Amino acid sequence: METREIKDEWIVLEENDPPPDLARENAAFERERPRLVREHVGKIAVIHGDEVIGPFATLMEAETEAYRRFGVNARLIFPLITEKDEPEWVSNVDINHPSVQRID
Repeated sequence: METREIKDEWIVLEENDPPPDLARENAAFERERPRLVREHVGKIAVIHGDEVIGPFATLMEAETEAYRRFGVNARLIFPLITEKDEPEWVSNVDINHPSVQRID
C-alpha cells in the first residue's frame, strides 16, 4: 500500500509556541474578498494555501467539501465572508475607571 506524504498538514503547537503564520492564507482571502462580498456575503469560504473555495451556506458543507478535496489533515481555514474583519479581541473595560470618558 502506497502512503502519500502530506506537506500541508496543520501544525501542532506546544504551550509556548508562537501562533502559526497564516499570512499566505490571509492574503489569498483578501485578494478574493471584494468578489466574495459582492456575491456571497454572510456565507463561508474555505482557504487552502493560495486557493479560495466556496461559498458554502453552512460550516458543515464547507468542511465536508474541504475534507473531501484535501483530506482531514490539510491546513484549512474557514472564514465567514464579511465586508471587513471583526476585532479578534475586545478588552474588558471598566466604565467607572477615571481614564474612561463618557461620550454623550
